[in-house]
Amino acid sequence: MDKILYFPSISIPKSQWLMGSLFYWDKVGSIVPLEFLDEPSLLGEHMRKLVEAKLIEQVVPEEYLWNIPNFEEAFIDFIDNNPVFLPISNLGKLGLIGQNGVIKTTTEIHMGKLRSLGQKLEQRGLATKGRGAWYTVEGYTASNFMTYLATVLGTITEYTPLTDSYNELSYFLPKTEKENTREIFIEQLRAKVIEKVLPVPASVEDPYDIYRFKEKHCDELARFRRHVEEFILNLELLPEYQVEERIKLFAENSEDEIRYISDRMKSFKWRMINFATFCSIASPALGLVKGISEDSKLDTASATIGLLGAVGAALSREKIIEIERRPLAYAAIVERQFNRQSSNNCSTPSY
Repeated sequence: MDKILYFPSISIPKSQWLMGSLFYWDKVGSIVPLEFLDEPSLLGEHMRKLVEAKLIEQVVPEEYLWNIPNFEEAFIDFIDNNPVFLPISNLGKLGLIGQNGVIKTTTEIHMGKLRSLGQKLEQRGLATKGRGAWYTVEGYTASNFMTYLATVLGTITEYTPLTDSYNELSYFLPKTEKENTREIFIEQLRAKVIEKVLPVPASVEDPYDIYRFKEKHCDELARFRRHVEEFILNLELLPEYQVEERIKLFAENSEDEIRYISDRMKSFKWRMINFATFCSIASPALGLVKGISEDSKLDTASATIGLLGAVGAALSREKIIEIERRPLAYAAIVERQFNRQSSNNCSTPSY
């Protein structure tokens, strides 16, 4: 896939993750409500420059969600059948979610993404109507929704969702525990993790420098990224006990290509180069979703199946079959420690 869809926020962060995604994929999309196209100033200066430089494509949810009949019902069924949300809902109904509540973490989500889900979440104590076109949504609920939205929207637009931490991908897990998230990914979703494989500049001040570098080296960058993706997909054909050794061998055999790209970046103008770890949730997870779509008697929103069940319920069987050989989602992480929170997160981010 040559197109990735950033989530969870509207504005893509000014971070090393952004640099990596812009270098290695032909198209980087962000989920942007229709209102922002009419008023580009809402994007903020950094994001607006990326759009103007044609480095970011705006994927407008209102153009697609109306054509997914089960989009809202599937997510609400997931909420109603997952016991984790019951105590959160009870606290919300008592007014104990928010800055002065028991649960303080909330997120603003534009109704262009939620559609009538905003009202349904409000009825369950999980959201309140905010300013203008925004709903203030309880943080855990918001993160689950944005992962769900990016996966469904990415499928029908042929973008692969990509995020900058394991946290967003963790919502695919049937269990809610966040300890040893990386190990749980590998065990439950058979995620594939390749350490520090994508060279990225430590800092890029001018977005147009990325455009100029890609013009000169786009073939090498795309070829190496596809090489990594194909390797990850081929791992699915191996018995599990061989996977770790094969990843180690791949990393060793890729050293020359990694060094070549790093040298090109240094010779262009960037002296400090870091390396992003690449994580992919691929076809085994989709096998579960496909099974869900074929069994109308299965409780698609049960806590056992989790958010994948909601994705399977929202999508048509044809769409699921189309992406069986494509990754379900990516994470590209520059930070050395897993689950590290971004330092520029605000208390109430806008999605």
